[in-house]
Amino acid sequence: MKKLLFLLSAVLIFATCEGPPGRDGLDGYDGEGMNWKVINYTVYENDWELVGRPNDLESYYKYTFNESLLTRFIFENGNVFGYRWLDANTQTPLAQTVFMGENGPGGSIYFSDTYSFSFSPGSITFYVDYSDFGTQTLPPTCDFRIVLNW
Repeated sequence: MKKLLFLLSAVLIFATCEGPPGRDGLDGYDGEGMNWKVINYTVYENDWELVGRPNDLESYYKYTFNESLLTRFIFENGNVFGYRWLDANTQTPLAQTVFMGENGPGGSIYFSDTYSFSFSPGSITFYVDYSDFGTQTLPPTCDFRIVLNW
């Protein structure tokens, strides 16, 4: 009987407890529940910006979008997940490394392209890194999907 009384008391105590109010976020968010937003981006082939000179060591491509929905609150307290659309029915999480190879006069050549992203309050940047730094070739047009939750 004592165990049952203790169990009922514990349930009543936890059921009536209320935590501190949440911090303000997006659209009057009061800290309770879960909010999310999905945003799609397209970086066109000619929009990629080369950092460095073509074929230089440490050269890579990037493109930055201004994004007002990516607030300081989400930056500090939320989650940002990135995906790359492979086709209309398939997407893969970022960072994504694509392994490739081709036959050359001296034999097979192996390399990879890595797609990734970074973010800060107010902006999101997508990157393409070539393992062989062959940045004389622009990356293709890419579609990305970002999921914000807070």
